[in-house]
Amino acid sequence: MSKLLIACLAGLSTLIGANTLAATPEQECQKLKNDHDVIYASKGFCFKDPEAKAKFGNDNCYTTKPKFSDKEQQRLDEIKARQKELNCK
Repeated sequence: MSKLLIACLAGLSTLIGANTLAATPEQECQKLKNDHDVIYASKGFCFKDPEAKAKFGNDNCYTTKPKFSDKEQQRLDEIKARQKELNCK
């Protein structure tokens, strides 16, 4: 996936945030995981998770410790809190 596309998805994910809720807790958990992974992929994260690796690939990855903007970190914190509320796996 191109870096520009990943960056666009990350920006869109950050803007949409938790305001877009899935129909079921399972669907919401999946969306939250995807939102999380999009932000990480946009920062060149090298995925170990087979599902994320298949979706985003590791061809352009370069880090296991990405640095996030304040807004990205805020969104990641929101995702983590919501995942905890929903008991996402």
